[in-house]
Order: sequence, then structure tokens, then C-alpha cells
Amino acid sequence: MALYDLQHVRNALTPLLNRPGRPLTPGDLEPYDQLHYLGQRALDHAVERLCVKPGAEVVDIGAGLGGPARYLADRYGCRVTAVELQPELHELSEELTALCGLDDRVRAVRADALTLGGAEWSQRYDHLVSLLAILHIPRREALFGVCRDLLRPQGTFCIEDFYARRPLTDGERSDLAGLVACPYLPEEARYRDDLTRAGFTDVVWTDVTDLWTPWVRDRAEAFRGGYEERVRLHGEPLAGRLLRFYGAVSALFAGGGVGGVRITGRRD
Repeated sequence: MALYDLQHVRNALTPLLNRPGRPLTPGDLEPYDQLHYLGQRALDHAVERLCVKPGAEVVDIGAGLGGPARYLADRYGCRVTAVELQPELHELSEELTALCGLDDRVRAVRADALTLGGAEWSQRYDHLVSLLAILHIPRREALFGVCRDLLRPQGTFCIEDFYARRPLTDGERSDLAGLVACPYLPEEARYRDDLTRAGFTDVVWTDVTDLWTPWVRDRAEAFRGGYEERVRLHGEPLAGRLLRFYGAVSALFAGGGVGGVRITGRRD
């Protein structure tokens, strides 16, 4: 997925990484390391909904560049395990965490979330978060079973994800698979059923499509409006890929087939 090509992230971060003086903070990095929508606002909402307390053990599934993990550790005093499969994202995440001085509270783990079964991981965490990562993982039954096992009894979760608001067209499915790395997108009833069968209760489904649709539209328009500068910074091939990606996501939401959801619940 073009968003995960780290050339554009490193290009944008160069002025910060070369800046003398004070160390980096999660606030400095927010424009670059929050790969979900609405940045740190989304995390503030998750903390409020889950009643996260200082010292809580949190696991982030699909942690990307570690931005959510660093923010939760720095702002709310959590101890966070950031699980990311892609090696380039994992390595930059570790680098940025060290530059922020948060190594003692954020542990980056490079792993496939589906492999996190077993005694080392079981019933270890008070809370689980996953922000725009589950859409990349089609094996929902296996994934939600692992997520349940990671949580202590009565542990809670917050997921932000895409879902299908109606049957998707062939073109929508093609764009999701080819440009968004989303090979499978269930409708609400199937999504809820998968969570229930995995052993989650008190599931609250909040449709955030109306919140996300203008956000992805504005992101695409801002990138298009500054395209010449993006080409200068990133080069034509990468800038073109990002333009297609942002435009496709905006069109998917505008077309009404793809929606956004925030889901909370707890392990039984």
C-alpha cells in the first residue's frame, strides 16, 4: 500500500530528525506517524471509552510506525506492546520511540498477530487497540480468537475499521484489494457475529462514516492541491501512487459502499 512506503515518511521527517536541541515528542510526530484517521483525537476517544488508567498494559495490533503506542505511553502513562508485521514499519517505529525517549514504556514486537497465541501472551493485557489495521487481515475468526486470548478477563478493546455498508461492486472490491490491501470486507452483521463467536461481549458499534468521509476527502484534495511540491519532495512515482491511493479511498467512502466504524467491547 502506498501509504506504507516509508520513503515519503522519512522525507517529511528529515527536518525533524536533523533538528538540534530538544528531543522529539509524540506531538512533533503526529502528522507523520498516525496512519489512521483523526490522529491523537481518536486515541483520546478510545482512552475515554475504555476507561484507561495510568500503568495499564495495552497491546496495539497493527501498530504501524508506533505513533498510537507512543502517544498512549506519553500522554496516559500506559505500557504498550506495539505489534507490527512489516519490517520497515517496525524498524522505523523503534527508531522513533528511541528518539522520543519512550523505550521503557513502549515495546515494539515484529510479529504476525495471528501467531500471538500461547503462554507468553495469554491474558496479559488490560486493553487492546487496533486502528485501521484489521481491514488488512481476512482471517477474522482466527484473529479475534487471538485478540480475546491476549486480554485478561473483562479486558476491553477498541477497534477502528472499514466495513461494507452494502454489497460492494467489482470495481470497489478491486480498489480495496489492489490499492488499500483490503482483500475482504464484511458487512455489519457478519462483523458483529465474528466478534460474538470469539467471546466478546458488550459490543458497541458506532458508525463514523459521516466523520471520516470529509476527512478522507480533504486529505485527497490537499494532496492534489500540493502535488507539485509532493513530486519535488518524493519524486513522481511515489507521489503518483499516493495521489491514486488518497483519491481511491475518498471515492470509496463517497460512493457509499465503504463505511467507517468504531467498535468497543470486552472479553467475557
